[in-house]
Amino acid sequence: MSNSKGIFRELIDYFTAELDKTLKDHIESALGYKGLSKTIQNEFLDAMLRVYHQQVGNEMKKTDYVAVIADETTDVSNQFQLVLVFRYIVDGRPVERFWKFLLPSGHDSNGISACILNEISLLVDDPEKLIAQSYDGAAVMSGAINGVHKHVQERYPRANFVHCYAHQANLIMSHATSSNSDCRIIFANLTGLCTLFSTSPQRAARLEEFLHKKGLPSSSKIKRNFNSSTVNAVYEHREEIIGALEKIEREATFQITIQQAGAHLRILEAESFIYWLTFFHKIMPHVDILFNQLQKVTTDALKIHNNIGDFERAIGKIRSEIGNTETQPVDQNNSELTPPPSKRRRTADKSERRKQSIEVCDSILLEIKTRFQFIGHLILSKLVSFNQFPLFEKEFPEDFLKEAIKFYPCLNGGRLRTELSVLYAREEFRQSSETNAVGLLGLLQDGLSNSFHEVIKLLKIIITIPMTTSEAERQFSRLKRIKTFLRNTMKEDRLNALTMLSCEKEFINDFPNFNEKVIELFCTLKTRKMDFIYRQL
Repeated sequence: MSNSKGIFRELIDYFTAELDKTLKDHIESALGYKGLSKTIQNEFLDAMLRVYHQQVGNEMKKTDYVAVIADETTDVSNQFQLVLVFRYIVDGRPVERFWKFLLPSGHDSNGISACILNEISLLVDDPEKLIAQSYDGAAVMSGAINGVHKHVQERYPRANFVHCYAHQANLIMSHATSSNSDCRIIFANLTGLCTLFSTSPQRAARLEEFLHKKGLPSSSKIKRNFNSSTVNAVYEHREEIIGALEKIEREATFQITIQQAGAHLRILEAESFIYWLTFFHKIMPHVDILFNQLQKVTTDALKIHNNIGDFERAIGKIRSEIGNTETQPVDQNNSELTPPPSKRRRTADKSERRKQSIEVCDSILLEIKTRFQFIGHLILSKLVSFNQFPLFEKEFPEDFLKEAIKFYPCLNGGRLRTELSVLYAREEFRQSSETNAVGLLGLLQDGLSNSFHEVIKLLKIIITIPMTTSEAERQFSRLKRIKTFLRNTMKEDRLNALTMLSCEKEFINDFPNFNEKVIELFCTLKTRKMDFIYRQL
């Protein structure tokens, strides 16, 4: 594959743009010639995607284990897509291959799981081969994740649901609050507020006049950490932001700017907004702490269990405080913020908000428990931690081994124990420069496959599963590439093929005879007026 349009097309573009205006006008106005047939272009894209899918299918047949990763994403036109990625090992290294975009018949567990299972069944015949599944996205996660992963696990019993490193833990706020309309509204308003200031240097300057320092985070930053810094900034500087908006409303000359400033002023002064802003200001620091703890390379199953326990206790304390008394809004003594509602209505509103706050706390806790319910793969990785080899030589980690066999019965416990004991005792493995699972797999497969058969199987499982920790961030996630591509792409008829060409360039360039295979398939897709197939007489 090449980024070039081709010699003929490049020459035509050059001549029409630089040399011959008459030729340019003729080509642009000609009815019978457009330089490139849309139909032929689409047929070539279809052929490329089919060849790519065939090769990915061949790779997956040869590999021992497969993991599936699905994520909700949108293009620049906000068209919903469910993207499917497969993770497996090729030549001793993990790869993540984009498969396609899916459009489920519904956003419930049945529709999503049926859509995913239909694709998996085309590629994975052995029910023991699929060992992990990971999902993300508000529409996928909200109220449906238990159903989705259980439906998949009914057919593929070893496909444990794991939290993928590409699914940021602090996005739990998005999923946990997606069913509450007030929460969706407040975060949408916070995003709009940041966009208002970040898209105009003049408005940003007005804000800085009142803040006397750097203003609110940009809207792009908000998408990455789901308004954590925004909630804190607005909570701490609400009065200054109100002052900036009032000045913008007075001085602006464009009607749209005046309308936006006035709308955000009313939002910032609303009692409901103040309540939820205060509530999330209490919640967000605990989410940030948990996220930072889970992203540490040195984390393990025990640390994750303890971190989640600390988080649950912190959120539980906030929940108890809500149940006992109303969360105090900021500026509670400022009676000029909003007109006082009637006592009956005010009491009803407070009671309803208190009830909703408790439900949000419960949703956050449920989200965390669901995501990290299974951490067996971290126990596996503990068995091959290089820095623990001297300790494990003296005292074999029997508990870790028992847990590993319980989670992955495909492992032969007796043989694995023997092989691990030899591994821990051998000095050359301790002194090796390869200090991760991929490096160790390469060492063992180089002439030691028979001696360390079960350890190699163990390493393949560890490498195939999407990691929980940031160790896997050293390679750029395929999901991130796809999302980056979609953020700059409108809905296309051949979106699967275009995404494949954009995100799988390295794979295609390393694919032997890719162009020849595409041309051969293109020639045989349908009967054509011209015979494109060369026949030797």
